[in-house]
Amino acid sequence: MHLILIQRDGIDLYTTFFASETSHAILRFYRPQKEPYGVSVRVVSLGAALSLAAELRWYLKRYVALALFEMAPGRCCTLAYARAIEQREVDPDRPPEQRVSVVFPGGRPVVTEGSDGGLEVWALAGETVRVR
Repeated sequence: MHLILIQRDGIDLYTTFFASETSHAILRFYRPQKEPYGVSVRVVSLGAALSLAAELRWYLKRYVALALFEMAPGRCCTLAYARAIEQREVDPDRPPEQRVSVVFPGGRPVVTEGSDGGLEVWALAGETVRVR
C-alpha cells in the first residue's frame, strides 16, 4: 500500500518535506520516493497511511493538490473513502458508484470521468475529486 501525494503546481514536495525539521522527523521511519507528480510513501496498512496523513495534515493542506491511498496497483481512493473503509462504512473490495481517473498528460495530474488508463480513484457518493 502507498500514500500518494500529488504536489501543487510550483512545489517540489520531496524537497519541501526534507527541508522542514518537522516533516523530516515525521517521515524518518519511512522511505518516501520522489515521483514526477510528487511523493509516494510505502506503508504497511491503511491505518498506517491514515495515521501518516494525519501527522502530515498541515503539509497536505499547504503543499498537496491531492492525497490518494493506493489500495492495489492502479487503484486508489480518496482520504474520505479511506476513512470510510477504516470505519467499516464501505466494502474495500466492492467498487463504488463514484469512480474517476487521474491521468498525467505531460506530467501534470488531470481528473477525468471514466477509465482513461490512469489511476482509478474510488470516492464516496457525492464527493468531488479534484486537483487543487
